[in-house]
Amino acid sequence: MPDFDYIAVDAQGNQKSGRLQAADQRAAVTQLRQQQLYPVTVEEAAGDSGLNQEVDLGVLTAWRSVSVRDLIFWFRQLSFILRAGLPVIQALELSATQAGSARLRKIIRAMIADIENGSPLSQAMANHPKVFQPLMVKLVVAGEQTGDLDSIVGRLADHLEKKAALKSQTINAMIYPGVVVVAGIGVAGFLVVKIIPQFAKFLSGRGKPLPPSTQMLVDISNFVINNGIPILLAILAAIVAVVVTYKRPAGRYRIDGLLLKFPVIGGMLTAGAMAQMNWSLSMLLRSGLTVLDALRIVSGVIGNRVISDKLMEGAGQILAGRDMAASISHPAIPTLVTQMVAVGERTGTLDAVLSEMAHYYEELLAVRIKRLSSMIEPALILVIGGMVGFVYYSFFQAMLQLARN
Repeated sequence: MPDFDYIAVDAQGNQKSGRLQAADQRAAVTQLRQQQLYPVTVEEAAGDSGLNQEVDLGVLTAWRSVSVRDLIFWFRQLSFILRAGLPVIQALELSATQAGSARLRKIIRAMIADIENGSPLSQAMANHPKVFQPLMVKLVVAGEQTGDLDSIVGRLADHLEKKAALKSQTINAMIYPGVVVVAGIGVAGFLVVKIIPQFAKFLSGRGKPLPPSTQMLVDISNFVINNGIPILLAILAAIVAVVVTYKRPAGRYRIDGLLLKFPVIGGMLTAGAMAQMNWSLSMLLRSGLTVLDALRIVSGVIGNRVISDKLMEGAGQILAGRDMAASISHPAIPTLVTQMVAVGERTGTLDAVLSEMAHYYEELLAVRIKRLSSMIEPALILVIGGMVGFVYYSFFQAMLQLARN
């Protein structure tokens, strides 16, 4: 069996190191835990023939992304270790051995080096902006200032779970309608390209005039077949134009504003944005940040540019002396939110009010997602059924006319 070098911490927080034999790294960790030791690093001893479980993936690791699930697990674990009383560096070393992402392990080791060189945890996290968003860094800064880092790291895990749940709800609600849309496009394309041309060839061989509905169907089929490439290029150009427009600040602002006004979908997007906004603001205020800083941070979290820009503008109005309710008042933000914010400001319970509003809009989002699904499903079925039905109607109308003649 290969040898493993380890560094571990006992129940009193004392660091111990040594070497043991085990079948693999997992078995070595199990042995240490049986000895009431908390492993910090467990690496195969140099010179062993087995492969090291902590192989540095180099450039490939740098390109791997850190999933939200990995971050949630890491924040939960870090919160637990800090609550146990271990220092930040030892907590990071211990969490690095349990991180599921190779890139996250590499980042944690870089953070440990930064902290050993005198940087606080927040600055070490800020050095990796592609993994740790400004909201996370600001919360850790608040935790370092208040001495409540373990609780705030736990709130970060809660925040990421909430955000992932909202995203998952929206995506799951759109999967079935998306499949039906793709099926509908496939059925329409098959009818236009395969069925209708054969049908038209059969009827034209009879030398009889076609009924108006049948002739219209044949004309549509001929137009699509003869102009298929230009139609595809036009669709592709439209998609590219929308993407390019959305990449520009002014274009994105305009498109996001139109989406909020779109029937049904606009209400769903508003509910999702309000759930995320209220939950984020509540968490930041509860962690000790000011309303000004909270609005600035959350403005970078909200995806809709109309709401995001209004929150940033509201932060500026707060500097001018206005209250939060008046500062965030906007047609895109429901009146209920501004009214409840005003109540929270007057009663001194703003963080609790925002938390309640977040729960309300989460439930509202679930209701609107179900409503959207229930509306899209019959609508798409009617459209597809209508297309197929019109083809059958035109076919039988032509056949009846041929039979009469």
